[in-house]
Amino acid sequence: MKNKTMIRISGGGNFFCSLAFTLAETLITLGVIGVVAAITIPNLIAHYQKESVATQLKKTYSTISQAVRMSEAENGEVAGWDMADERKEVVFDTYLVPFLKCSKKEVKAQEINYYNPNGQRESGLAIVRGGATAYTLLSGVQIVVNNGVVTGVGPNAGAGTGFAMIIDLNGYDTLPNRFGRDTFYMVITTEKGTILHFSDDGEMGTVQRTRKQLLNGPSRYNYQCNKNGRGMWCGALIQKDGWKISKDYPW
Repeated sequence: MKNKTMIRISGGGNFFCSLAFTLAETLITLGVIGVVAAITIPNLIAHYQKESVATQLKKTYSTISQAVRMSEAENGEVAGWDMADERKEVVFDTYLVPFLKCSKKEVKAQEINYYNPNGQRESGLAIVRGGATAYTLLSGVQIVVNNGVVTGVGPNAGAGTGFAMIIDLNGYDTLPNRFGRDTFYMVITTEKGTILHFSDDGEMGTVQRTRKQLLNGPSRYNYQCNKNGRGMWCGALIQKDGWKISKDYPW
């Protein structure tokens, strides 16, 4: 039952007004609040996660790019770097580690599992095929570089004109390990310098791709950034979108 309070009107009589809610009204209000929260909170969390991923990726790209510039000041331009060693760990140690604050750990190939944007296990990843080295930055981000012999791949993935690395925002031993979500693909080549991967293996020269191509392909190796692709071009898509994750991004 509602509580009632009498209010006296000047020059008139008295009337009573209700100052409390009934139990039914309270339950209805709480129910409405619960529905609104159930709808909005997941969206807010997803939005925060997307912003965090884009920010971390941008900072890591900047960190590596700065290390490359510092190395060039000491070792000459990237175009003249010796990247012939198939153990890209050696190249990374020579040209970048002196300019990065990081720890180093050898990892066996069977210890690392990565996945495509749709959750399917990535089985053709050359970087971890023969074992890998994980370099952990002060931010907690890991750079995974091949330390074994990689064969049958093009220059963007392991030949003498460059090498590739996996940027893992929360570490290889922490899920989801999914390309486009917490895992991205970066390459350093004698032609293009430091880039978030947007090429098919073996492409030379000034190959560029539009946003639509990064999102939908075509790609000889299915690298495009969508639910049906392998997601290696997702970092380049985020960069092209101004370091933001857009609505059509495969999240």
